Amino acid sequence: MSAHDVLRAATPHAEPRAGATLGATCAVLAKDLRLLWRRRASWLAAATFATLSVLTYAFAFDLVTDDVRPLLPGVLWVTFLFAGVVALGRAFADETEQGTLDALLVAPVPRTTLYAGKLVAYFCALLAIDVAMLALATVLFNVGLLTPQLLLLTALGAAGYVSLTLLLGTLGSRVHAREVLLPVLALPLLMPLLIGGVRATGAALDLPHGDAPWLWLLVVFTFWSAAASALLFPLAVER
Repeated sequence: MSAHDVLRAATPHAEPRAGATLGATCAVLAKDLRLLWRRRASWLAAATFATLSVLTYAFAFDLVTDDVRPLLPGVLWVTFLFAGVVALGRAFADETEQGTLDALLVAPVPRTTLYAGKLVAYFCALLAIDVAMLALATVLFNVGLLTPQLLLLTALGAAGYVSLTLLLGTLGSRVHAREVLLPVLALPLLMPLLIGGVRATGAALDLPHGDAPWLWLLVVFTFWSAAASALLFPLAVER
C-alpha cells in the first residue's frame, strides 16, 4: 500500500471524521505490515540475534550451574532489549530516504493517527519475536515460560519498548548515524522497563523479588512512554 492509498483512505469527504481517522490508521497499519514483510532483513536479523543469544546462554549456564531459574529473567530481558534495537534500527530510515514519510504528513488526519498505525504494526512484529524467544528458552532451559502471566509481561514490555523507540527513531530518522544514535538514546531511557521486567518475571517464576510492585512499574512505564510518545510524535515529524 502506497502513500497515495493512505491519503485516499484519510480523505474526510467520503465518511465522517471519526471514520476517516480509523480508516487512515488501518491504512497506515496495512502499509507498515506490508513494508515489514518486504524488508524483513532487519527483523530476521533480530530473530537470529535473539536465537543465538539464548543458545549461547543455554550452553554457558549448562557448564556452571544446574539451576538457571534465577538467571533467566535477566537473560530474557537483556536479549529482548538488544533484539529490539536490531529490529527497530531502521524503523523510519527507508521511509525518510524515499520521501514516503513526507507524503504521509500531507494526509488531513491527526499525526497521532500515523503514530498509532505504526505502533500496532511494530508491536505485532516485535511481540512475535519475543514469544518465539520464550518458546525457544522453554525448550533449552526446561522451564515453563509460555504462561499467561509471562505472556502479559512480554506484551507490556513490547508495547512500552515500541512506543519509546518509535519516537526516538523519528527524532533520529534524518541523522546519518541513526543506527548508532538509537541505542545510545534508547537504552538509558529503557532502564525502568528492564528493571521492572526482570523483577516481575522473577516474581512470575517464584523467585525472591522483594515487596516492590514491579508489575506496576512496568505498567506505569508502558503508559508513560505511550502517552508521551503520542503527544510528542506530531512535534517530532514536523521538525
